[in-house]
Amino acid sequence: MGHVYYHHPGDKQFSLDFVHPDPDEIVSQIVEYDDDVAVKVSTYDLDREFYVVYTSRVGGGAVSDIEIDLSEALAEMDADNGTIVARLLEIYQALISQNEEEEGIPVEAYKNIDIDALPDVLDRTSWEGSATDVAGRLASNLILKHALPNANHRTAVALIQFYLRRLTPEFSMPETSVEIDPETYDWRDWVNEYINESKRLLTVRRKNVVFKHLREFGASTLERKHEVEIDLAAYELDMYPTEAKEVYAKEHEELWIEFVEEAVERTGYPELTETSGLSKAEFAEKIRNLE
Repeated sequence: MGHVYYHHPGDKQFSLDFVHPDPDEIVSQIVEYDDDVAVKVSTYDLDREFYVVYTSRVGGGAVSDIEIDLSEALAEMDADNGTIVARLLEIYQALISQNEEEEGIPVEAYKNIDIDALPDVLDRTSWEGSATDVAGRLASNLILKHALPNANHRTAVALIQFYLRRLTPEFSMPETSVEIDPETYDWRDWVNEYINESKRLLTVRRKNVVFKHLREFGASTLERKHEVEIDLAAYELDMYPTEAKEVYAKEHEELWIEFVEEAVERTGYPELTETSGLSKAEFAEKIRNLE
């Protein structure tokens, strides 16, 4: 059994898209890509020799250079969705600005912002149950929709904080980059455990059939960027893609509800697990009252 890279080891912008042992099938796949898709091919020899096609969209730029014209998009949304989406994009832009200030370089966009997909995040969310249930579902659905060109997980965490603060203004997610000694950062380890598992579930959800083939070729683990490894034996891969999307979306939602429950426990607000969550209409009204 062997190790396969999900992101190309020489260029992390390229991710695994297709695998096959026949070079003619590889060529056939490559010629089907649109002109804005760049391609790299790697050869692996595990239980058998096979080829992996890595792809990346070309022509990106800085996220901060993306022009967002909300007026037309918001006109197509109902009032509550429009209010929440507008605030969500403000949160996202603030995160990008903070990241660029800290890193000193622009955050690269791998695609445009899909504003029209954001209302679907809200419509697919069940707004019933505890505050932690609703916050977890919101975060999970935002990440699953992947409507933002970057920082979807960071935006989801910020959205959790923003939602819970409408119920408990003192609530605050921890700062994961505060150094408490030369080798330790407060909260980072446990937060990263959730984010890394979220990324594993997302990847398996999108690529279960491809990963099934990889396992048949002798692969045991896949490595995403930032050294996030996926143990192929730990996930059920033998299912139709539609079933995988449903099964792993449910697991992803449960993961993020668990994350929020642990976050409120760690911050001293465990009562939020028993507090009724805000409905979408109530959440939107709270946002309007801030303005």
